[in-house]
Amino acid sequence: MDKELLYKSIDARIESKEEREDGSLHIRFYALAFGNVDSWGDIIAPTACDDFLQSENADRMQLCYQHEMHEVIGKITSKTADAVGLLCEADIIDTTTGKDVQKLIKAGAITEFSIGYYADRFHFERREGYDGDIRVLDAITIIEASPVTRAANPRAVLLDAKSEEGLRALETLSDQQLDEIQAAVANEQARRLFLYM
Repeated sequence: MDKELLYKSIDARIESKEEREDGSLHIRFYALAFGNVDSWGDIIAPTACDDFLQSENADRMQLCYQHEMHEVIGKITSKTADAVGLLCEADIIDTTTGKDVQKLIKAGAITEFSIGYYADRFHFERREGYDGDIRVLDAITIIEASPVTRAANPRAVLLDAKSEEGLRALETLSDQQLDEIQAAVANEQARRLFLYM
């Protein structure tokens, strides 16, 4: 049986690192987050990317826009699993779509990422506070990562991580603190949208 290509989004700060002479924009982002139940009722296990990162598929992972495989907007230059999730760096090149995405990211209009992936191994388990079984993704193969309009994972919140210390601080926050940050960011985004209407 063929595997179905699935999608999973997170709400995470895309850190704009530097604009280069060739017109590309270097960014840093979490493509996915580990350990929490997302809005699809899934949890990505902390070791879910281990096999993928050791495979040749890791080099084939593409940077697309809104999951459109024909809209490759750049090149992923590094990917590392840490305590939070899959941390990536990429260069968005100055194609027609790439230029538009660069502007949206720099303006703060696009702040979330999503992956297209195959669920290679998973199991179901009961979790306190949830009706029904939760699917735990034990191993996944990631086909592409995309900046997207809307995310699904409430744990990987939008955070202005300007430094390594800021990224590490995400690991120490409680669920309540993360919810408060997410609410504050949503209010700020709404305020900015209203200002430009």
